[in-house]
Amino acid sequence: MTVFKTYFRIIKKQSTQLSIYIVIFLALAILFSFIGNDTSAETFTQSKAKVAFINQGQDTVLLQGLKDYLGEHSIFVELGNNTVELQDALFFREVEYIAGIPADFTKDFMSGKAVGIDKTTVSGSISGIYTDILVNKYLNTARLYINNYKGITQEELVKQVGKDLAVETDVEMKVFEGKAEDASAARSFYNFMPYVLINIIVLGVSSIMMVFNDVKLKRRNLCSPLSNTSVNMQILLGNIVFSVSLWALLVIISVILYRQDMFKMNALFFCINSLVLTFTILSMSFLVGILIRSRNAQSGVSNILSLGMCFLTGVFVPQEFLGENVLSIAKFIPTYWYIKANKAASNLTNFNFDNMGPIISYMLIELGFAVAITSVALVMSKRKQLKGV
Repeated sequence: MTVFKTYFRIIKKQSTQLSIYIVIFLALAILFSFIGNDTSAETFTQSKAKVAFINQGQDTVLLQGLKDYLGEHSIFVELGNNTVELQDALFFREVEYIAGIPADFTKDFMSGKAVGIDKTTVSGSISGIYTDILVNKYLNTARLYINNYKGITQEELVKQVGKDLAVETDVEMKVFEGKAEDASAARSFYNFMPYVLINIIVLGVSSIMMVFNDVKLKRRNLCSPLSNTSVNMQILLGNIVFSVSLWALLVIISVILYRQDMFKMNALFFCINSLVLTFTILSMSFLVGILIRSRNAQSGVSNILSLGMCFLTGVFVPQEFLGENVLSIAKFIPTYWYIKANKAASNLTNFNFDNMGPIISYMLIELGFAVAITSVALVMSKRKQLKGV
């Protein structure tokens, strides 16, 4: 096992550089996992929208009632009736909702006509939509009284509507123990794991490949008692032991940091999924080791691969926030399917075959990448051997 021992002597010389990536990964993973884990809300505080109330006619009891109701949920901003001024206020977010009241609104509304207010909102504003719901809620409740109580006065109408809308439902926020969401901290840790796996495995394996692919060393090995097959098998064994050892180290760290989460069934899928990705990255590292020739290229390739794959596929930025074009490209990268498998695993509460099916399929896709990349690497290795020896 001379080659196998030499393998880890070379890795030992790279240990300082490799350890830096583990430290960076741990710092990022711990930081983001604790930030992402603090998502349970025990209280709810409603934010108030900035509203401009523009009355084209006279002030009436009905309109005052509507304004008082909106005032409980909004902040009124005084603006003129100039169109340009109103547009500027919306553009600069001085207001989020403008309620324009037609001149004969109260008269028409009390007579039962289907009239409404002229609204202008900031496009896509959630607070604007919420304010619109409040306006419709008040007016629809008022219409019920007008349609069913003939001759009702504005004073009686405002009183009854205010009484009805004053009724509120108490909402109690409960946290349920033992659900999949409890593993969110561990999921964050495993979502960031590809960054350190790619960097360390690519650097480690490519360093070995660069040494053993040296033409002079290969010719010397051909003259030794060791067969070429034995040398290759020992290098392969070293690659596997190195990669799996790194994976096992990270799993142990995750168990130490997230002990409660890691003893859930969801975490088992995180571990299996990360092991599958480890072999995929190993095959990719094998190809990189065959193609590169210098230390500078080695460092550059590892950084480009790790950062590119992590940013494009949802490791650093959640896939929900990525554009369709980016996701279309990401589907050709194994870490995309790794993140999808982690997401599916974290949401599991019923561990039957139908629910686990998508996770297994995502892992098989990752293995498919490993097989394809290994096949390309073997072809490239054979061509390089024929040229160099």
